[in-house]
Parts: sequence; C-alpha cells; structure tokens
Amino acid sequence: MERTVALRERGQVAVLLNSLQQRALARTGGRVPDPRNVRTWRQLVLGVWVTRSTRLITLGRAIAAQRAVSSAKAAAEALRYFLQTAQLPLRPWSTALLAASFRALDPGRLTTYRGQPLLVIDPTEYPKCSRGRGKRGRHMQHIGRVRRPGKQATPRKRKGAAAGPPPAAPAARPRVATTTGYVDVWAGLVLRGKQFFPVSRLLYSNRHPHLRSQNRVEEAVLGGALALMRRWGLRPIVVGDRGLGRKELLIRLARREQAYVFRVDPDITLWDADGQERGALAAGLAQATPWGEAWWYGGEDGPLRCAVRVVRAAIRFSRTGRQADYTEATLNFVELRPLAGTRHPLVLATTLPVGTLADARGIAWVYGERWTIETGFETLKAWGLGRFMVRGWEAIDRLLWIVAIAYTLLLLALQTPRLAGLRRQACALLRQQSVRGPELTVGKLAEAIGLDFPNHRRAWAAVWLL
Repeated sequence: MERTVALRERGQVAVLLNSLQQRALARTGGRVPDPRNVRTWRQLVLGVWVTRSTRLITLGRAIAAQRAVSSAKAAAEALRYFLQTAQLPLRPWSTALLAASFRALDPGRLTTYRGQPLLVIDPTEYPKCSRGRGKRGRHMQHIGRVRRPGKQATPRKRKGAAAGPPPAAPAARPRVATTTGYVDVWAGLVLRGKQFFPVSRLLYSNRHPHLRSQNRVEEAVLGGALALMRRWGLRPIVVGDRGLGRKELLIRLARREQAYVFRVDPDITLWDADGQERGALAAGLAQATPWGEAWWYGGEDGPLRCAVRVVRAAIRFSRTGRQADYTEATLNFVELRPLAGTRHPLVLATTLPVGTLADARGIAWVYGERWTIETGFETLKAWGLGRFMVRGWEAIDRLLWIVAIAYTLLLLALQTPRLAGLRRQACALLRQQSVRGPELTVGKLAEAIGLDFPNHRRAWAAVWLL
C-alpha cells in the first residue's frame, strides 16, 4: 500500500530529546560526554524505535546509512564496541535523563491514591540459551539461573526405586523448572491510562561475583527510586507482588513510615500488642468476620468478586534467631477471597489505614494498579528487551538502559502538548496501514516511526543526529 502520510513533525521529537539532554547535563554538573558516543547513543535509540529489536545486526541495518561503514555487519560491530568499550557513564546519564523526563511530565498524569502517587516494583526474567561457557570465552558473562516460562520441574526418580505410583506424601509446593538467563529489577510510577514510567532498574545474576542476593538488588532499586521521589518532592505508595513481601523489608519500610501495599503469603506468624503469639496469618483471617465484598483486579483473569476480611497485628523478624533479638512492626492485612472458582485468596500487607470497607476496597484497587508494570514489560519485550545477543555484562546493562530511555521518550511524546501534530500524523499513518488501535500507545507510536523511517531516512538523520 502506498504511504501518502508522513511524520512531518518528526523534528519535534528531536527537539524534545535535545531539551532533555540539556537538563540532564545540568544535573550531572555539566560534564559533557564525548559527542561521538552521544551520537551513537542517539542512533541506537532511533534504531530501537524503527526496528523494535535489540539484535545488533538488525539495529545495524537501520542505522548503517548514518555511519561511515560499508555494511550492516560493520555497523553492528561498531555498536558492539560502543556497548562494551566506549567511555560513557550510561547509567548516571540515563538516570539524569529519566529525572529530566519526569520534570517535563504533567503532574496531573500521575495515578494517585489519596493524593499519593503509586510506585510499582517488580523483577522480570530473560531466559537465554547459554550454558555459561563457550569457545574462546565468548559466552554470556555471569549468566545465572531463572525460571523456565510455563514449566515446572518433575521430581527425579531415585535410582533403584520400584516401579509404580509413588508413596503418599504431604502436599508440597512444586519445584520450579529453571534455565539460564538474567533477572532485571524495575521500579516506576503509574500514569493514567495504565502507563508505566520507569524510574530505576538494575540487572542481576546469581553467578555475578559481586551480586550475592536478588533481595539486596531489589532493595537497591527500591531505595534508589525512593531517593529520586524525595528529590522530586513526592511521597509515593510502594506496590509490589508476593516475591517482594518479605518480613524484613516490610518491617524496615514500616519503621521508616513508608506507605506500601505488598502481596504476602498467609503463613506469616502474627503477634498481639502484649507480645503473645497469635498463630499464622491464614488462621487469623479465617476467624475474622467478613466486612463485605470487593473486586480483585487480577490482570489477565479479569475482575473477581471477593469476600473481604481484615486483620491488624504485628509481625517480627530476627536475623540471629535469638529470642530477644528481633524487630517488629504492626500492619494491616487485607484478604480478598474469591466467591467462585478455585483461585487462592489475595492477601495484602499495608501500612495504609484500613478502618472501613471503602478503605479495604481502596487497598485492593491500589494493588490492582501493579498490573501497569506488566503492561510496560509487555511493550518493552515486544521491542526485544529479553532477546538481546550481546555477551558482556556491561554491554547487556547498557543496552537495557537504552531500551528504557527509548520507551520513556515515546511515553513523554504521548503527553507533550507541542507534539500533538506528530500524534495526529502517527494516527493517520497507522490508519492508512490498517493497524490503528483504539488509542495511540507507546508501541503504536514506535510502529508509526518504523513505517515512516524507510521512506524518509535522510529527513530523520538530518533532524536526529547532532
């Protein structure tokens, strides 16, 4: 189909990035990176939009004409050198750009609960087909173990065991099948329209010589995000899934008076105000009187009608195990038990007040907004976030930061008033190609740039490159 519509306001995207770069330079003390590295970085950002891929050969095909190279393979080698060797402090540079992007964002776009914005945190995994060793040491560096998507490990049969059904045993949580890969921990703000604004991220592997614990990496990401929030004058509510609802973290945040809503397992031991043990949280919730009904916004499963129970009690954590050596915090626990089906109840721990059924419903709504980060991961992984083929740890981390910045720039382009013309042109271009959705999203805007770029390479190079 002939394309008669073009993104004639493409220069406004470059103007937006230029303004963000100037603000980022001011925040980093005016230390200007090497212009050649900045030029390559901008080419990579544009290449991610155009190709929606992280494969260097694919990116090389898109930007080869903008570089003094004779082939796409030579361009890919130049990108590989940039990611592995170039002297560019990409993590602080990216953090400064994210801060500048937030400053340019309309505060009215933030999703809030009782005046407080929502900060969601969640790890995502990138399974990779690598054994951690290879010829001439060219394997992926520090690759660890992650869960294998959609599979569970089956128990091994003991050597010499008799055939037939296994003996009856107590029910236990099934082991999770694993494969090689990396873990990436992200934190970001929730915007209106279920949009995710990245704030902080860190790469993790259990084979890395200096990263011994995923828990510590998650806490570092959360700590960095909260420090930025304080600098921006925000007091967010932290929202996290079950893997982050650890007693040590819950107690530490509560003692710092940090508002949060975390999903937890109901096997936590509760304590009363007199220091007497009350038993497991599951038993306490089962004995509580139902308050009424609420909706559990469970993502792909759709809203579930649930009965609400609330318990307020203290929890304790001891690192040494000694009887008098512990820390304690009093929390509210909200349970949403589905009225139909076989799904396990949702149990939430929060420092927010829960005195009425409306408060409990509000806590359930706050946790439902956690799904925003999953929609962000869906878009980012559609751009090849987890399909990278670079091998060095630093190169992987840099490439993931570039994808995060590319995503954030288009997210900001959807909100900036002076880019309204570009958005109208993108909608017209997508409509002409019969790919227009119900609304213009980050992914659709990137698709429009990908449709416009092949016919206007020189125009994009003229406005985009420094």
